[in-house]
Amino acid sequence: MSVEEYLQLVNADSPPKRKAAVGRKAKKVKRKGKKDPKMAKALKMANDKARKKNGGYKKGYDQGKLMSLAHKIRRKM
Repeated sequence: MSVEEYLQLVNADSPPKRKAAVGRKAKKVKRKGKKDPKMAKALKMANDKARKKNGGYKKGYDQGKLMSLAHKIRRKM
């Protein structure tokens, strides 16, 4: 059996390759939940408290602590 015959057999067993869809745009993904304006306001307040002027976190803060603070502020609203 030659190399060409072998490659023909191997390619015959493999499933055909899919062609890319031409001219189709991807659908926009819709959010599952509603937006919460109070949480947005709480996040802004928490960010103001937890961030420095250059945008980094203050000492003792990280993303988890910032979100916990935002949820705490949100509960008090």
